[in-house]
Amino acid sequence: MPRREIAQRLHRLAAACEGGEVSPQEVAQTRALMYAAACERSPLQAREFELATAREDLYRHRARAVQELADLKQELQDERVRRQDAEQALEDLVSRGREEARMLTEERDAALERIARLEEQIRQARAALRLRERAVETLDQLSCATDVELAVWEGGGPGGLAGICAAVVHLRDADEDEAAERLIEQTVLGYAVRDVMRLVEEFEAMRRVYDSTSVERALARLRKPVDLFHFLSRESGEAKARSALLTAVASFAPVEHLVRLHKACVEHGSSELDSALRRAMLKEGRTVPQTSEGMWAMDLRNALGV
Repeated sequence: MPRREIAQRLHRLAAACEGGEVSPQEVAQTRALMYAAACERSPLQAREFELATAREDLYRHRARAVQELADLKQELQDERVRRQDAEQALEDLVSRGREEARMLTEERDAALERIARLEEQIRQARAALRLRERAVETLDQLSCATDVELAVWEGGGPGGLAGICAAVVHLRDADEDEAAERLIEQTVLGYAVRDVMRLVEEFEAMRRVYDSTSVERALARLRKPVDLFHFLSRESGEAKARSALLTAVASFAPVEHLVRLHKACVEHGSSELDSALRRAMLKEGRTVPQTSEGMWAMDLRNALGV
């Protein structure tokens, strides 16, 4: 059973060979047939189709929301210019008749009303865009988790963490290192940080040091700082896992993630974690470059220099 994205590429190839154009209706019909076949063959593959379709719809709606927001901002800017022109004209026409002044005042007031309405629409558009962004993030996480479970199922693994470990080991033994790294990254993006750290423990128990380190590096690179903060700030007997992840974060996380993690520590009063982060960064030779702007970047840069 081919993956969903094959349909578009197949029709492009057919159109190129026949000298015609790709028909969206035919692509949709092919995808519908593939989805029906996936429903017959595997619930996991059917779910993969559904998530991919939902994700495309969300991306399309998000693009439309971004364009609508840009149009509203432009209209707001035009109204502000019109208001400024009206106010300037009022100042220049003090000596003119009251009727002209009244008309300009009405135009200004109408512009102010339109500005207030547009600002409210922009606030709502921004809220809708934030919700769509969250929906995209959630769908991306579900898609990653589905891809992992599908890879484990196709490989005949036992499922769960043990199945993921077995799948990675199988790919490594088959010299398919890129596929193994891709599976690790999908696992990191699709599962909770606590579950991913249990996967690290599984690899360590199997003496797969390279894979355990690879998982920690992927966590540091790919997960949002707030997710890492919630795991690192807990005090629940996970000192070894916490120390290993903190070292990986200090070594491999993007600078902007380190700054965001420092900000979370300060805002939540986690001074111990903040100190541990700075010690790990100094040990790994990480700095905050001068090109990183903002109050929190400067604060972390100064704290590292003390």
